[in-house]
Amino acid sequence: MFESLANLPATLSGHYLRPPPQDRPTVGGGSVVPSTRPNPARSHTSDWYLEWLLAIAYVGGIAAPLNYRWSFEEARLAMTAVRPVMLVTDESCYTWCLKLQKNDIPSLRWLILLDSPSLNFTKKWNVLTPEMIKRHPVKPLSFNYSWASEGAVIICFTSGTTGKPKGVTLSHGALITQSLAKIAVVGYSEDDVYLHTAPLCHIGGLSSAMAMLMVGGCHVLLPKFDANSAVGAIQQFSVTSFITVPAIMASLISVIRHKQTWKGGETVKKILNGGGSLSLELIKDTSIFFHKAKLISAYGMTETCSSLTFLTLYDPMHETTSHPLQIFGVAGSNIIHQPQGVCVGKAAPHVELKICADASGHIGRILTRGPHTMLRYWDQILTNPLNQRNEVWFDTGDIGSIDCYGNLWLLGRTNGRIKSGGENIYPEEVEAILREHPGIASVVVVGIPDAYLTEMVAACIQLGENWQWSEQSASNEEFHLSRKNLQQYCMENNLSRFKIPKIFIVWKKPFPLTTTGKIRRDQVGKEVMSHLQSLHSNL
Repeated sequence: MFESLANLPATLSGHYLRPPPQDRPTVGGGSVVPSTRPNPARSHTSDWYLEWLLAIAYVGGIAAPLNYRWSFEEARLAMTAVRPVMLVTDESCYTWCLKLQKNDIPSLRWLILLDSPSLNFTKKWNVLTPEMIKRHPVKPLSFNYSWASEGAVIICFTSGTTGKPKGVTLSHGALITQSLAKIAVVGYSEDDVYLHTAPLCHIGGLSSAMAMLMVGGCHVLLPKFDANSAVGAIQQFSVTSFITVPAIMASLISVIRHKQTWKGGETVKKILNGGGSLSLELIKDTSIFFHKAKLISAYGMTETCSSLTFLTLYDPMHETTSHPLQIFGVAGSNIIHQPQGVCVGKAAPHVELKICADASGHIGRILTRGPHTMLRYWDQILTNPLNQRNEVWFDTGDIGSIDCYGNLWLLGRTNGRIKSGGENIYPEEVEAILREHPGIASVVVVGIPDAYLTEMVAACIQLGENWQWSEQSASNEEFHLSRKNLQQYCMENNLSRFKIPKIFIVWKKPFPLTTTGKIRRDQVGKEVMSHLQSLHSNL
């Protein structure tokens, strides 16, 4: 079977736990396709998941991991875009398979289930399981790997400007280069015991997993992140390294605070943070509970195959009694949050950065080029020959500046996307769903700073005629809206849970507009913050 997958995409989806065998989760959803199509998969993180990714790459296929947190409709759109030939999944994704009709994805030929399927599945699909494959042994093949066209190896999905999944096509070279950068900067080695806290459908988790495979370290896998399980695993397996986003770190610290004994601070030596900057309070807490760990923050994106810059926030090797909290990389200062933005450190050795400046000549769009940039979005035609790709500057869509020491400072995002819990959320997608509710005349969605999630989704709504707002969370009266029934409405319309607004604000005046009639989302955000601070001060 695998010989016929050369140059094809495949999808994977699922998650995996690493306790006793009976509790062991399996790899999920994926499909493999010829050189012009990927193989999707959806499941929880697991060793089987990693094996499938490596096997697909070995035979020249293209893996396309699906986010297990997506709604079914988002997953269907992603598979429609990549046209997979094979879907690999585990029990975490059975609801998707039950909803999926054979004519939804005409290219789909195989469904691989990594656990025992029910009769519903065997009747509906041509199903293969590991047990069925083992019953048909094949002659061992010689060591001869293949490459998909363009050197593509994986498609990682990220939201587009409309919030729909966009497939970022990455090459072997980009993935290897970025993994080597993590080895060099973070210092991973064969002595590391690495805890997978990030899902393998995200480039950060995938890139770090590849780095750990390259150095020959030990992997500890959880099906999906749970703070209590992660804290237990750190102590049980003497974990030395893991990666986080601010929400994950906040959850870990919260659990550790309530433990009578905590041994993890003695073994953890390396922590890499991404998906948003850590607050100074979280940095301080991390230096206390993981006092032997070097804490490094990274800035990057899926289109650049993970990290562009790195900044050391805390290094126990440089700790002094007068300065217990050390933030390195910003010359002459321990402050990473300044009026000019947030410092995200210096570029990795292979990364080129430049600022496409505005009239002031100092602040502008952040551009990058090098072997780390994506080949293209999957459904786009390759506009530049492969040997010229490294010469083309890629626009990150972020605004920033570079100081005289070579540090990159972020000021904001050009497209207004919200970064919440390590996930990208586009306001336009949430607005489109809420706007369909008969009780909402207009809506603007913004992200507001949050110590736990980095940003929290807030919806500012103007009520339709004759509609009223109820502070009663469970109000179901006719022509009444409440936070609870609007959140339920979002779920019923296939909006993923992490995209659903946590806060709703009734907006009783016109939304601020630009001279061309566009919503001033930044101004709305400022007014929301002012409103919330006013409420807090009056409590």
